[in-house]
Amino acid sequence: MEEKKKLKGFLGYLKKTYTFAKKDKKYLFFFLIGSILYCTISVIAPLLSARQIVSLTSELWKQLTFITFCILCIELLRNVVRYFNNCFMNRFFYSVKKNIQLEVARETLKLKMNTLNHNSSGLFIERINNDSDTLSDVFVVIIDYVTFILSNIGIFISIFFLNKIIFLIYLVFLLILFFGQKYAADKIQEKRKIMKKKKEETSGFISELVRGAQDIKILNAEESFLSKTDEKVKDLGEVSINAQKTRARFQIINGSIRDILDFLIIMVGIGFILHGELAVATMLIILSYRGNIMSISSNFENFLDNLKRFNLSAEKIFDVIENEKFPKETFGTKKLKKAKGNIEFKNVTFKYDAEQEVLKDVNFKIKPNETVSFVGKSGSGKSTIFSLIAGLYYPSGGQILIDGIPITELDKDSIRGNLSIISQNPYIFNMSIKENLQIIKEDLTEEEMVSACKMACLHDFILTLKNGYDTIVGESGVTLSGGQRQRLAIARALVQKTEIILFDEATSALDNETQAEIQKSIQNMQGEYTILIIAHRLSTVINSDRILLVDNGKIIASGTHQALLAKNKMYQNLYELELKEQKENTK
Repeated sequence: MEEKKKLKGFLGYLKKTYTFAKKDKKYLFFFLIGSILYCTISVIAPLLSARQIVSLTSELWKQLTFITFCILCIELLRNVVRYFNNCFMNRFFYSVKKNIQLEVARETLKLKMNTLNHNSSGLFIERINNDSDTLSDVFVVIIDYVTFILSNIGIFISIFFLNKIIFLIYLVFLLILFFGQKYAADKIQEKRKIMKKKKEETSGFISELVRGAQDIKILNAEESFLSKTDEKVKDLGEVSINAQKTRARFQIINGSIRDILDFLIIMVGIGFILHGELAVATMLIILSYRGNIMSISSNFENFLDNLKRFNLSAEKIFDVIENEKFPKETFGTKKLKKAKGNIEFKNVTFKYDAEQEVLKDVNFKIKPNETVSFVGKSGSGKSTIFSLIAGLYYPSGGQILIDGIPITELDKDSIRGNLSIISQNPYIFNMSIKENLQIIKEDLTEEEMVSACKMACLHDFILTLKNGYDTIVGESGVTLSGGQRQRLAIARALVQKTEIILFDEATSALDNETQAEIQKSIQNMQGEYTILIIAHRLSTVINSDRILLVDNGKIIASGTHQALLAKNKMYQNLYELELKEQKENTK
């Protein structure tokens, strides 16, 4: 029953994997034809080699010369077939791998934010980079193994006609090896699952080390991180060694069985020769076939190993592609091509997983081209409001509407295609400034690019760079200052031409001069876009049309800077605290 379930699972994964191969199945077909031809050659070649031995021992020189010439022609043909088969195999393999990697990457981008937050990036990197290899290889492995079996059936039958006893000995030992290898493959698979999990954990930790290198240096935490890295790598090494030990033990048993088989075949053969029941030439032929027969066992072991790897990798890949273990984002079907910029929260409540409510009965309306700021203490729920507007999470209760349509009814492009978020630490991709902008709009013109950068107060800085817009800015924009990263993110938002732009603590970590430049960029956009700002510094939101004061997940006050300063005690305290900090910093 268990074996039937495993077979059904394998066939199911194989069928799913084939969907990535359909597009390039012609290369698989050519590979199959080449494999059949290679199989035919592999059957004929040993038979001719056997005749060669008979001709040599019988001193039939003309026949020996002719057979040797035939073997030369067949081997040359085999080399040509092998070359073209490798070409077809590589073309097919890399095409299927590309299709799988793109699909896994696409599905990874569809995952819910809490799914991504609760799993390390290494888990997904490992599946995109490595598990896709195993899936791409499965069809070639199956064809290789089937053609190999077919090519050796003729040889196995030949031994039956040469000597039935030796044939039976081979058959019994091959069955012993078959069941032994199957048992070994199951045990090794258990170890491999553990190793796979450890590898994903280690890969994730190392990616954190590389991406967080700057903070690690600043915190002087190199030794601590290296110690943890050593621990992770050591654990992975121990698991890998354990798996290799298990494999090595079975290989010793397997090799010993083969050695016993070799010894037994020769001893039985000698017995038959001494009793005149087997000619020396026939025994030489049987011994020449020995490598082909024994390779059935070793190839079966490799085949089982590949299938086990395939099952494990397929499970990992389809966990991401399908919607069970890693839930995907869900969207509505209504389309909103160009939003006007109306945003409304109606009695919105929200909580992350089983935590207490972050937002409680939140209500507000924002008009098109209005600039509205959200201020309040850290943890009051300001960033959560932005995440909900962007559809990264959905409210636990109440409604969020864009242009009067509930956000739950809108499709992804209607939500994300109509807004841009500029965060405190925007991610700048490891490519040129131009490519960072083109990734938003592939057909971006030079005029559009320069216009966006001028509006973001970035153009003059770009002109000072040696390669201008073609300057590589590095992963996370490491060659740019905080303010320059912010302005590049603003330029990306302008290129996207969304009606709604959200600034999430965009100036909180910047100096006063850089903050003024970012503020100028924002002022350039006011009146033309619906702008929402989360501000740590109240000085950055003074010119907003409205300011919403957020406290403990609720909107407790709304008005202009002057109105709130005049009537709201909490706002007054926040403003006075900021003024005090500014005075202390200038001392």
